[in-house]
Parts: sequence; C-alpha cells; structure tokens
Amino acid sequence: MTDEQLLKTFLEPMKSMQIPDDGFTDQVMCHVPAKNTIILSYLWTAFCVLVAGVLFVLFQGWVPIVHGILMLLKNPPTIQQLMMLVISVGVIGGLGLCELLSRERWRLV
Repeated sequence: MTDEQLLKTFLEPMKSMQIPDDGFTDQVMCHVPAKNTIILSYLWTAFCVLVAGVLFVLFQGWVPIVHGILMLLKNPPTIQQLMMLVISVGVIGGLGLCELLSRERWRLV
C-alpha cells in the first residue's frame, strides 16, 4: 500500500464528519472572493504591466541600462560593484522564486 492510499484510507471517515459551527462556515464562504474577482485581479496586473512598459519606452528607460553595461565593459569592475551585482541578482532571483513557490502552494482556486 502506497503512502497516498494509506492517507486516503485514513482520511476517508473524516469526509462525512459534520462539526457544528452555528453557521460560521457559511458566513466565511459568503465572504470568499468569487472567480470573477480573481479574473479582475489578473486584468489589473496586466494593465499595470502594460502601463509600466509604455512608461519605460516613453521615458527611454533602456538608456541607463545600456550606459551601465557600457561602463562595465569599458572599466574593469571593482569588488564592490561585483558584490552589488551578485546581491541584486540574488534578491531578484529570490523574489521570483518566492512568487513561484507561493503560486504553487496556493493553487487551490
């Protein structure tokens, strides 16, 4: 018997168990956001990303990036600059990993 089968047989009697809660569960379920709220959240995120992209292009946000890359190529980087680069990449990577893990963990919706 696999672990999953053992777990299912252990939890099977719990499915039919009713715990009296004086309507608390029904009240909580009334306040859970509907699916359309989640769709609106995704639309809002897409809108904000679009506005950020337009502003990036409008205000030529690539100029400081290209300038920084050219400065790194012309002058050898110092230890402090390399450490800042490593820290920046680590922070951005850590934030991305946290976002990915949080999406996987809460994928119940």
